[in-house]
Amino acid sequence: MSWIELKLNLPLEKAEDISAYLFAQGCEGLNLTDDGISIYFSDHRWRDEIKLSIAAYIKEFVPGFALKDIQVVAVADSDWNKNWKEYFKPFYPAAGILIKPPWEDCHERQGDIVLTINPQMAFGTGHHESTQLVIHGLQKYMKSGMRVLDAGTGSGILAILADKLGAESVIGFDDDPVALKNAVENATLNNSSQNVQFVLARPEDMQQSEYDLVLANINRNILLRYAEIFQEFLAENGKLILAGVIRKDEIVMMDRFEKLGYRLVEKNTMKDWLSLVLELKAKVSEPTYSNY
Repeated sequence: MSWIELKLNLPLEKAEDISAYLFAQGCEGLNLTDDGISIYFSDHRWRDEIKLSIAAYIKEFVPGFALKDIQVVAVADSDWNKNWKEYFKPFYPAAGILIKPPWEDCHERQGDIVLTINPQMAFGTGHHESTQLVIHGLQKYMKSGMRVLDAGTGSGILAILADKLGAESVIGFDDDPVALKNAVENATLNNSSQNVQFVLARPEDMQQSEYDLVLANINRNILLRYAEIFQEFLAENGKLILAGVIRKDEIVMMDRFEKLGYRLVEKNTMKDWLSLVLELKAKVSEPTYSNY
């Protein structure tokens, strides 16, 4: 697998202004260097239109920014993983939860839940704010014996954490075979293989079943598109934790989900990122967002 690197001719201080938008567009890594800002997309998800959208968005913050200020380079998978090995160190995304790579030895505190994650993609390490928002949501709403569904599981980090927090069963699905292979590897590293099942699928491919907790850390457009399908997965009094959304999209997200019979239980933010915890009051059929 290869990656697409976009080198942006921008001052480093602009990174915080644009990072939320970039990740919402599918960016899976961001690196600040002396030469500027580099961002990364997996090659199978890359489209030329993304470059046009990014240039137009940045121009709002930096007048005069144009397509010529974006250099596109193909990056080998081995280079990507080498960079992440240098960067990925043990850390706590939430109290009592330690995430570490397999090549780092560390001494956890008594009572810590330890996740060992071998990253094949930046978005699956737990560093990103949207992932940390879901981790906090899992800590609060996860109860022993729950059935959990993780939509867009990626590296499997959230599915594996749900298992360690006491889930009766966990299913994680993703339409990216490379991500799914990584998720299976990570489940094995964490002794979660027996209780966590991973499926290569999109939401519409999944068998209809009811879960106490549904996690969807994806992006705005996909969440809007599949909002109606998500309600088919929720058990009575079940909760849906949405993330991968920037704060300014709260109104459009709530408008879509409230029309489907959801009510807001809680919202949380971290920098520019938003998570929504929703409950289903009653199932309502609405037109799907096929244009997203």
